[in-house]
Amino acid sequence: MPTATAHHEQVQPQEQPQNINKQQQHPLKRLTGQIVHSRRCYKRLFFIDLRTQEPDNRSTILFRSDDTRPNLPRSLTDHDLVSCWKKVRCGDTISLEVFDASQDEQACREHEVYQATDFTVLKAWPGDDPFPTEPAMGLKQQVNTTTNTTTTNNNNNNNNNSNKNKVTASPSTNNTPPTSTTHPTAPPTATATTPMWTDYCKFWINSQKCLKQDCKKLHPTGDNYARIQEMWVRERTLARRERSKLQDDPHSIPSKVPHSQRAFIFCRWLVDTFGQEYLNSGSGVLDVAGGKGEISLFLKHMFGIQSTVVEPNVRKDKSYQRRNLMDVIQRQLDIEAGGDGNIHRRWSPVKSASSAENQQEEEEDEEVDRVKERRRIKKEQEAQFVVPRLCTLLDEQFAVDHKDVFESASILIGMHPDQATEPIVTMALKHNKPFAVVPCCVFAHENPDRRLIDGGEVKTTLDFIQYLTEKDTFVGESGGPSQFGPVSKQFLPFDGMNIVLFRGCTTV
Repeated sequence: MPTATAHHEQVQPQEQPQNINKQQQHPLKRLTGQIVHSRRCYKRLFFIDLRTQEPDNRSTILFRSDDTRPNLPRSLTDHDLVSCWKKVRCGDTISLEVFDASQDEQACREHEVYQATDFTVLKAWPGDDPFPTEPAMGLKQQVNTTTNTTTTNNNNNNNNNSNKNKVTASPSTNNTPPTSTTHPTAPPTATATTPMWTDYCKFWINSQKCLKQDCKKLHPTGDNYARIQEMWVRERTLARRERSKLQDDPHSIPSKVPHSQRAFIFCRWLVDTFGQEYLNSGSGVLDVAGGKGEISLFLKHMFGIQSTVVEPNVRKDKSYQRRNLMDVIQRQLDIEAGGDGNIHRRWSPVKSASSAENQQEEEEDEEVDRVKERRRIKKEQEAQFVVPRLCTLLDEQFAVDHKDVFESASILIGMHPDQATEPIVTMALKHNKPFAVVPCCVFAHENPDRRLIDGGEVKTTLDFIQYLTEKDTFVGESGGPSQFGPVSKQFLPFDGMNIVLFRGCTTV
């Protein structure tokens, strides 16, 4: 015992200087003020501008998880940084302990800059109106830019007239590009008289507005503006679709349908893959996190398949939403039958011929009758245009409270169900039921403990898809192997995230 005590007395004086050195190198200081500006610079750094009661009035506070300086009083992990960023609200009055930022950060600013790891909200910004944020305090101007100021100003003054003519180029000038003869979405070719896309003001092309009074870009007008804007939109749309195309996706960009038609494509794939008879067995399909029930309505009214929406949020169906869905389904049915989808134009009644003296009276009577008949038919259609709903979560309690529906369900599905994706897969694997989900996003911050088999973190949607595929390690409640085989993956022919994960007896 004496030896241990003596050893403790020798170690303790060595620990105290280390803590004192940390405090001396990075002394802590408490600030209280209002957040007037915030910005996330990149994944591991964001900052806020704080208006305080001190003489300098405003300070910049950095929050970062990539600071490798030694002896920092506190540090942030990537997960803690995201949690802290989610709390930032401009207008809130906060209190926080800060320490000096790095010398590089201090050298590039003319105002006080600190670093922190957390803050406490003392008073939230009141009211529903957003806080009017202030401009960022910014960095120091580069010194070498001042040496060329005179030369630049002189050049700008000499070329002022030519720049003005370039900005207000009309369709008849030589600065306007001719119609592309190579590809409808190809940008203009760079020649002596034909500018590139970089010569055009993107703000003007997008909204026909430019807030810069001295903008040196081209601002086409009239028919030339409409043509340039159409080419611009086509090129940007094609580039966006190319960027969103996944590496192993076998579907070409022209063969894909718009993202807005994904519900119909998913329903068609379900019928082609599992078969109408199988999907209609038992209590039918369970459409988990089905929202307004678009998938279930497609299944019921296009393919005659019983489907139940499982949605915890109580939704009140609005008449215009129901009418829009009815129109979409009716147009799609017409296209499937070989029509062009213009059902309303073909369904419009033809007025019968009548004599000139009685034509107006007969038209008024016919109009009244048509309105009454149209309203009656619409009410009947809307009354039938519904699907069963269960306002609850899909969890183990659901399997108890709705045992008959769950156990006899033919399949669990989810079309972009967000946070319900993993529960669908988990419940289906655990209870040995088929499923089909189309993941759209990943909530990495809310699920930091997710890990792949190789130990990697689940951060992207593709990581999440791999994680769901690797979850196929469950067995049925009876302890035996699954009767539906492993989790499979296919690509659906629509824009955006189009991977469907499924397991079940297939007909193809």
